[in-house]
Formats: sequence, structure tokens, C-alpha cells
Amino acid sequence: MPELAKPYVVLRNALDQDDVGFLRAACKTRLGADGIPCFALIDHRKHPTYLKIERQITEQLGEPIHYLNDFYIYTDNTFRTGWHMDTELFTFEFAVNAWILLSPDRIENPLGFIPDINVDADHYFHSVNIDGDDCTFRNYRTGKTQTRSLQDIEARQMHTPEINVGDILLINPKLYHKTNVETPKHAFALKFVYGGSRKGCLSPKQVPSILWPEVKTFNEVINNSPTWDDFVDGLREQLKTEDGRTKLSSGFYPEKFDLYRRMVETL
Repeated sequence: MPELAKPYVVLRNALDQDDVGFLRAACKTRLGADGIPCFALIDHRKHPTYLKIERQITEQLGEPIHYLNDFYIYTDNTFRTGWHMDTELFTFEFAVNAWILLSPDRIENPLGFIPDINVDADHYFHSVNIDGDDCTFRNYRTGKTQTRSLQDIEARQMHTPEINVGDILLINPKLYHKTNVETPKHAFALKFVYGGSRKGCLSPKQVPSILWPEVKTFNEVINNSPTWDDFVDGLREQLKTEDGRTKLSSGFYPEKFDLYRRMVETL
């Protein structure tokens, strides 16, 4: 089953101004109605913009893909994401993120990657703890750890090229990545899963759901869903309750939701 050949692939001029305008409006609506920055497109999977994104990613991978979630994020010099991987995606065997710039018109080097961590089937680390110059990567399934120099990681990181509004930056979310901030930016990302040898693309290498509430929710919903549409319907039902919204948005920096609500209105 193919993953991206590189940590990232850029699809140039994939979206037009109307597409970007639709994504901006969807983020504003979701944050205004429910106060969460995710699942803005869960009710718009037949919209031309969503279908355009899905089609281009499918052509890139050569595999059918399935919507998992989406999120809006604003980063500036007061908030940036550190080195991380998308842990809930260990629930699924293969995944891809479509990172889309909403503002400004272009940005230099929006994301950085550690290109040689989580590249082998038995080499998946779920978290990293940074203490001074020591970065300790940990696999919660096996207990295996690996320590690297933060200075060395920063010096050797893989940089992304200039991204323009209308481009789609595809990334492998199991690789460690972080936000690079030279200019404040608004972005939107769609998460898709695909392939897999078990029901609903589930991975045989699950992580402890007690550590990540969304993992348990994904598993419970998918195991009660005959089709992927049923799975999305199940997520939709979860999002109708405060508890469900809390669980399904827990991985998107809840402490910054007030910032997101303020900044999305400036788009």
C-alpha cells in the first residue's frame, strides 16, 4: 500500500479563489456555531471544493481515500506547534493530510519535518519529550525509546517550499513535523485515511486509547459502522453532544480555541 514517496508533496494551483473562500467560510461557521475548529466539512462532502480536493489526492496516491476530520489553525509568534506526529492516526494504517493555506497569499517554509523518524514499519514513535537538548522519542506499544539532539534535529530538518493560496501541501502525518513561523498564517487541513488490512482502515498496531480519547471514539464508532458513510454519520452524532465535541477536538490544541475564534473572523 503506497504512502507518500516523500514527507510532503505539493499540488500547485489545485484550488481557485472560490474554493478558498468556501473553506474560509466553513471554518468561520463551525467555530461560530460550536466553538470548535474541526469537522467544518463533515456536512459538505458533496460540495465541489471537497470533491476537487478528494479527487486530486486520490490521483496522487492511486488509492481511494476516506474523510476522517479537518481542522482550522492560526499560528504566529505567540503560538506554533512543536515537533509532533498525529497520534490518533495510529488508529488507522495509512493516512494523508491536505494542508491548505488560507492567508496570507504566500508563505515561506510553513512546515518542517524530521525525515528519518517513523519511516519503518517497526519504528513508529508516538510522542517526543524535549528536555534541553535531549529529544526522547517513545513508542507506547513497545516501550522503545530513542534520544536525539534537538540542535541536530533543527539543523537537519527538511524544509517545505513556498506555498501559495490555491496550493495543496500533502503530508504524511505519521512523520514528525512542526509549524515554522516567520509570518502569521491561517491554514486548513483535511485528514484522510486509506488502505488497511482490517475493517475501516484500522491499524493492527493500536495505541492505548486511555491516553487519547479520540482513539477510543474512532474505534467505537467504526466498529458499529457497516460503511464509511455510517462511520461519518456516527461522528456527526458524537458532535451533537458536548462530551463528543470535547473528545473529538481534544487533539487540536483546545487552549488556543479562543485565539482561533478571534482570528478566523479576520479572514
